[in-house]
Amino acid sequence: MLFQVDYKVFQANRADALRAFGSFTQEQLEGLTSEHGIGLIGRWHSIADGTGTMILETDDFKNCAQFQLAWADVCDMNVKPVTTDVETREAIQKYYM
Repeated sequence: MLFQVDYKVFQANRADALRAFGSFTQEQLEGLTSEHGIGLIGRWHSIADGTGTMILETDDFKNCAQFQLAWADVCDMNVKPVTTDVETREAIQKYYM
């Protein structure tokens, strides 16, 4: 399953969060998700306002919840399941056509 995670870094933590994120290698960042049983599809950031979006993949939502808790001191996160174009069309064709 795919999950869209929208985040907003707490203003009080912003400088520390930027320094911490900037110090990671790409492999370390990917390890942060894989250690929770999550695949990282992609991550996009809006540096100006401390927000961003990522797409994660996992078969167990519990993994997303654990990932959220790991970042609870740094930012707020909102998570929702999402589907690909193919999955969306299949659902529409099955239930609406």
